[in-house]
Amino acid sequence: MLALMGSLLPAAALAAYPDRPVKLVVALAPGGPADTAARVFAPYFAEQLGQNVVIENRTGASSVIGTESVVRSPPDGYTLLFGSSSSFAVNPAVMKNLRFDVQKDLKLVGLVSYTPHVLVVRSSLAAGSLAELIALARARPGKLTYASSGAGGAIHLASELFKREAGVDLVHVPYRGGGPAVMGLLTGDVDVFINDASTTVENVRAGKLKALAMAWSKRSPLLPEVPTFAELGLPAVISSSWFGLAAPVETPADVIGRLAAAMPQVFASPGYQARLEKLGLEQFALNPEQSAAFIKAEFDKWAAVAKSANIQVE
Repeated sequence: MLALMGSLLPAAALAAYPDRPVKLVVALAPGGPADTAARVFAPYFAEQLGQNVVIENRTGASSVIGTESVVRSPPDGYTLLFGSSSSFAVNPAVMKNLRFDVQKDLKLVGLVSYTPHVLVVRSSLAAGSLAELIALARARPGKLTYASSGAGGAIHLASELFKREAGVDLVHVPYRGGGPAVMGLLTGDVDVFINDASTTVENVRAGKLKALAMAWSKRSPLLPEVPTFAELGLPAVISSSWFGLAAPVETPADVIGRLAAAMPQVFASPGYQARLEKLGLEQFALNPEQSAAFIKAEFDKWAAVAKSANIQVE
């Protein structure tokens, strides 16, 4: 009888999950796209789990510090990573001395949302289309500049992907974050910026920046008049900032299943969908196999770009 009771305890414990608040670790700064996506997602996720879901921002080292904190946390389902493309694909592609392996040390629960990247230029630049920008860059090799939110980050790699596919020579000017990079463009200190559509759209609508191409497979409802790179002859230029939920790899399968089962219910909520649309975020609609394939393809793409552009972060 005691043996039988002992065998039932783990199942009973799992059946009660979660019985206390669940923490989502956002490894990037408050107010940025990852933080915004997490704060939209959390209350609807909490409703489905029947427990509070709290956000903890643990920033530093391009999301490495926050990601590692989840890798090292107890695998009980109460500390989860609300990670970004940096956590899952970009950092592993450019950082050779990581003390963990995202593929082996984290278990993906599911992909959540994304914001496609858009190429914008300062309003005074003599380029009103992507073709004109490419022609200008080819006529003045090494003279035009592009901003990034930091060396070795997703925006840096997206810009190098564009350079490679367009065959142009632009000079990299790294900033300490997306906000300062936008200011550099607005003040005319740099010429070109590939950035999240969700955080760029207002400056485009206000006429402060010119949007020339969307780096996604389809046009964005945020800027429906902006053509995709594919429409303009550069189909390989696809990039976005995307977000997903993961847990330490040893987290019990029942707990992962409970978390994963809650996500479609969140996605189906009209309130959640309305908030995503308002913020310029778009919802993933991928099953687990498609999600894993998406992340692998992202890693392979950025590893190839990093190699060709000789980008490596210690």
